[in-house]
Amino acid sequence: MGIFAKSDPEKDTQTMLGDPKVAVFSMVIPFLISLMMNQVNMLADTAWCSGLGSEQVSAIQTVTPIYWVIFDVGLGIGLGCNVIISRRIGAGDRMGAQEIIAQGLVLSLITAIILAPILYLLIGPMVSWMGAESLTELGVAYLTPILICNVFQVMNPTISGFLRGEGAAKKSNLAMIIATISNIIMDPILIYGLDLGVMGAGIATAASCVISSTIMIYYYVAGKTTLRMTFKGYRFHASEVGEIMYIGLPKIVEMFLMDAMDAFNRLFLIQCGGVDAVTLFTVPFRWVIFAVMIPNSFALSLTPVASANIGAKRPDKSLQAFMVCIKAVAITTAVMVVLYILVADYLMIPFVQSESMMLLKSELVNIMRIEAFLVPAIGTMFVCNAMLQSMRKPMLALLVTIVRNMGTTLAFFLLCGTTVDLMVMGMLIPTIGSAIIALLLTKVSIKEMMIGFEKPVPS
Repeated sequence: MGIFAKSDPEKDTQTMLGDPKVAVFSMVIPFLISLMMNQVNMLADTAWCSGLGSEQVSAIQTVTPIYWVIFDVGLGIGLGCNVIISRRIGAGDRMGAQEIIAQGLVLSLITAIILAPILYLLIGPMVSWMGAESLTELGVAYLTPILICNVFQVMNPTISGFLRGEGAAKKSNLAMIIATISNIIMDPILIYGLDLGVMGAGIATAASCVISSTIMIYYYVAGKTTLRMTFKGYRFHASEVGEIMYIGLPKIVEMFLMDAMDAFNRLFLIQCGGVDAVTLFTVPFRWVIFAVMIPNSFALSLTPVASANIGAKRPDKSLQAFMVCIKAVAITTAVMVVLYILVADYLMIPFVQSESMMLLKSELVNIMRIEAFLVPAIGTMFVCNAMLQSMRKPMLALLVTIVRNMGTTLAFFLLCGTTVDLMVMGMLIPTIGSAIIALLLTKVSIKEMMIGFEKPVPS
C-alpha cells in the first residue's frame, strides 16, 4: 500500500507492445491527468495572483514565453529519448534503451546550466521590446526562483520522457499529481501568507518541479522501472546524443518558434489594447490549452505505442493506433467546443476576483467563445505530429508548426489596429489550414512507411 507501492514494471512495457487500442487507452487517462496537473499549476498561479490585480496577472502572462522555453528544452530532449527508448524496447534492445537514459539525462543537465543565465538576462529586454516596461520588475520577481531551479525545470519533462518510453505513464502521472497539489497548497501561503506576491507564485512553481523530478528519479533508483538509470561506465556517445537531437531538436525549434511568435503576438496585442489585451487573449486561451489536453493525451500515448511497434516491425499496429487516436480526438474536441460556448461565462469566474479584472469579464467571455473553435484543429495537429515523430519525420511536424505560427502572426499583424476579438478570429484560418496540411502529410508518410515495410516477393 501507499504512494510508492510495489508494481510490476514489465507489465507497462508488455501493454505498450500489445493490442494498439488497449495500449493507447491504458495511457490516455494517466497522460490526461498529468497534463491537467501541469495546467492547474499555471492556472493556480494566475488565479491566485488575480487577487493582486490585473497588472500582476499581465506580468505573469507577459513572461510566460520564457518559462515555456525552459520546459520546451526538456520536452524536446524527453521526446527524442521517448521515441528511441520505445523503438529499442520494441526491437528487443533493452541495454541500448538504457544507454539513452544516461545520455539524455547528462544532456538535459548541461543544457539547463547553460540556459539559466541567458534567459535571466533576456527578461528585461523582452518585456521592454513588447512595450510593457512597467511589468519588468514583476516579471523578474516571478521568473527568478524558476530560473534558480532551472536544472529541475529541464530535467522534469526529460525524465518523464524516459518513463513514457517504456510505457510507464502512470508513474510520471503520480509524480505530477503530487507536485501540483504541493503547488496549490504553497501558492496562497507564499503569495499572501508570507506577502511575497508574484515571487511567491514563482517559488511555488519551482518547488513543485523539484518535487516531481525527485519522485521520478526515485522510481529509477528504487528499481521500480523496466530500465535502469545508471552511470556505471558512462561515456559520452556523440552518435546517441545525435540520435536524440535528430528527433528532439526539431521539437525544441518548434516550441521555440511558438514561443517567439507568441512574443510577437503579445507585442501586437499590446499595440491593439495595451497590457490588458495580453490578459484578454491569454486567460481564455488557458482554457483552450486545457481543452486540447484530451487530444494531447492521445498524442502522447500514440508516440511510444507507434514507435515501439515500428521498432518491432509491425507498422500495421502503428497505423491502427493512429486511427484510434484521430477518431477519438474528432469526437472529444467537437464536444468541448459546444461545452465551452455554453459555459464560457462560468469559466471566467476564477480570474475576475479583483475589481480591475471584473471590468474585463464580458470581453473575456466573448473571446473564450471564439477561441473554442481552435480546439479541434490544434488537437488534430497534436496527433498528426506525434505520428510523424514516431515515424522519424520530425521536420514535417516542424513544418506544420511553422505554417501555423507564421500564419497566426501575420493575422495578428494585419489586425492589430482593430480589436482583440477580431485578432482572435483572424488566427482561426491559419490554424485550421495547418490542421489540414498535417493530416495530408501524415497520410502520405504512413503510406510510404507501409510500402517500406513490405517484403519483396521472391523471384
